[in-house]
Amino acid sequence: MKNLAGNLDDHARASRRWFSNLLWLAFPAASEHDLAHKAARVLDVSPRQVRNWLRCENDASLRYVTLVMAIAGAEAALKRFAA
Repeated sequence: MKNLAGNLDDHARASRRWFSNLLWLAFPAASEHDLAHKAARVLDVSPRQVRNWLRCENDASLRYVTLVMAIAGAEAALKRFAA
């Protein structure tokens, strides 16, 4: 029998890690501190909230996921033209 609760935990960890990586892509920075402050200004949240996302301690709502996806997509597109 499958342990569905375990699968949900794995999914939650993977989703949080994916969003953390997406934040690094969308807001390139030298440190977690710099990224937290940069992203907080754009996303209108506290730097502490961004650090929680970066450390995979909290889930981000769809509102923030879609916004960061849009920013990361634009960032990736702009990098292609700069190369």
